[in-house]
Amino acid sequence: MNSFHPVDPRFVDVVLPEDGYPDDLAAGDTRDVLWDVCGDASRDFPESLWIDPKDWEDKARENDKNGTWPRNYNDRLSNQNPSHECVYHSAVAGLECCWNRQRGVSYAEGGRKDFRYTDSARFSSVWFSPLSGYSLANPSQWGGSSVRGSLERLTKYGILPDKFQPRDYGFRHVLQGTSGKGNRNQSGGGWVRERDFPEGWQDTAKHFRVLEAIFPESWEQAVCLVLHGMMVHVGRRGHAVPWCRYLPGQGCEIKDSYDVYRVDSMATVKSAWRGSYAIASMTTPDSWDKPAG
Repeated sequence: MNSFHPVDPRFVDVVLPEDGYPDDLAAGDTRDVLWDVCGDASRDFPESLWIDPKDWEDKARENDKNGTWPRNYNDRLSNQNPSHECVYHSAVAGLECCWNRQRGVSYAEGGRKDFRYTDSARFSSVWFSPLSGYSLANPSQWGGSSVRGSLERLTKYGILPDKFQPRDYGFRHVLQGTSGKGNRNQSGGGWVRERDFPEGWQDTAKHFRVLEAIFPESWEQAVCLVLHGMMVHVGRRGHAVPWCRYLPGQGCEIKDSYDVYRVDSMATVKSAWRGSYAIASMTTPDSWDKPAG
């Protein structure tokens, strides 16, 4: 993986049809609002994570060499098409990144389309269900959701595992990953209302909660979080995505929820960071082999 190769312009600043993060919801996702809904989980950007911009290229080379980008801590892609679940597909990417980062496991190229790593089973990767969060945030299938809603629920209640997992963990409660297409590593299926969730679902979801969310106060701080292996979640042009790699002089790579990686240009990075967050820590199990106890 080389972060210094020129990016194909066809993948830069791609504008999609609005798919789950409309302007009226985005307007309310200010830093102050997100901070309030996260409560005790809210964190300012730690000075210890600051990297002087003049050193970003050196840190990028180090991440390339060691496989310590946020992208490397993800082992699958997701596909929301044609749902409106982008906010939760983004959040789930960050949760899975955090889970594997805390586990100390990375994957050579990150998630790949129609590919499954054998190490996903060996090192107890867990795949989460964006639908199980989105259904709580929106009582109807369409219309999208706010970031504030997703963070509040991920902090208070957690999220359910996907029906597809790299190994059998014996989860008591699972849900299909998306009401969209899904893929080899993400189950798809019909829309499910909260009232139709498996009984007692909270007992499993509570094991997969956000404990700390960092809210950057500048685009430079946001890039520093990416350089430290944390996905930064942003919303722009009606679509929510996670930044998963910094590309020096070019922008930030995004793990898009259509089985593909795209790129936000530096101009977009400098504007889209407002209202962004990164998942710094989440619940960890007593045994990685039994993620939900």
